[in-house]
Amino acid sequence: MSMRLNDDAMRQFRVAKVFQETDEHKLSLDFSVDGRRLLTCDHAALSIFNCTRQAVLCQVHMHHYLPEVACFTQQDTRVLHSSSKHDFSIRCLDLEARSCVRLFSGHSKVAHRLVSQPGNDNVFVSVGRDDQVYVWDFRASTHIYHLKQLVSPLCAFDPAGLVLATSTDTERIEIHDVRMLGEQPCQKFVYQVNDKAKWTQLQFAPNGKSMLLGTDHSWCFSVSAFDGTFQQSFSGYSNQQRQPLDASYTPDSQFILSGADEGRIHIWRAADGYPVAVLKGNNVGPVRCLRFNPKATLFVSSDLLLVFWMPMANGVYDWVDRLKPGETVSIKDEEDQKEDQPIQIHKPICMPKPKVDVYSLRKRLNSSSLAAKKRACSESEDLAKTQNKEDLEDGEITDD
Repeated sequence: MSMRLNDDAMRQFRVAKVFQETDEHKLSLDFSVDGRRLLTCDHAALSIFNCTRQAVLCQVHMHHYLPEVACFTQQDTRVLHSSSKHDFSIRCLDLEARSCVRLFSGHSKVAHRLVSQPGNDNVFVSVGRDDQVYVWDFRASTHIYHLKQLVSPLCAFDPAGLVLATSTDTERIEIHDVRMLGEQPCQKFVYQVNDKAKWTQLQFAPNGKSMLLGTDHSWCFSVSAFDGTFQQSFSGYSNQQRQPLDASYTPDSQFILSGADEGRIHIWRAADGYPVAVLKGNNVGPVRCLRFNPKATLFVSSDLLLVFWMPMANGVYDWVDRLKPGETVSIKDEEDQKEDQPIQIHKPICMPKPKVDVYSLRKRLNSSSLAAKKRACSESEDLAKTQNKEDLEDGEITDD
């Protein structure tokens, strides 16, 4: 995200586009891993939207199955959806082949939660109204794990896909290691809640440090993901019909958004529970479904209408990194920056001129060679004279 989310930025979200594809209330929303596609589910159809252009890509009619929930797998070309008509099996649709590629049977009642494991293209978890939790693998013919003895369970994977959290009624949360799902949970957090509110939603924060639990009353709360201690309560919104209203973290885990009656959306700081803003858009009834895009500054709310929310174009915002003209990415790794920089080629360094006077040196060498020649000539003359003296006889006088 190029824009830093703060209190002022959250207050400047406005309705960008509104859709009404069917006359049914939306039951679930889900973004693809890259945030480019949005999947909506109701009893009439599954609709897929392009989040960049905010346009409908395709629609699959579901009158024969009446699904209650749908989600993307880790591949945005495959979709999972439940079925509440004829049978309670889970179907996997291939959007490119336009056909059902797998069928997962095991629930005796409709599945109302489907969660795919982050970082794994083959594993997902289903939660049914029969209080059964199944772990499925596309490579296996049946479920690979079955979590039992749960009451009104909920489930969620952490952002890294290393642990699976499950809840039992309003009493406890269990943390399972995904490598040892068949064994006892590695942690248990037990709670004593006096309120009669029923837990309706469980999710991890994007940073993995906390968990958010939604209720069918007018409040939701967060707990620590490490020791389960209570952190903050988020209240002050209306839910007169006691519907399971969705709440959602922002991608930076700093804010929490929740739907409310009369189309309102409440925003709090996640750290201290301070109420930041209350937004009112085109939704009329209770905002049951709400999701924030994991990769873009965009969130979606729905009742009968599907509403895209974005910051105002003329707003004043705090940017993480100023964009250059024509640049589309604001944050770069240091290694990428080093690779983008041109290689500097150093110019050859000229050697300094010699400090010795070559001309005088040559003159000196020449003069020394002449003196050596003179000495050699004089020595040869002296040698010749001595030889001549030795050749004279006794009493003979030289010419010199």
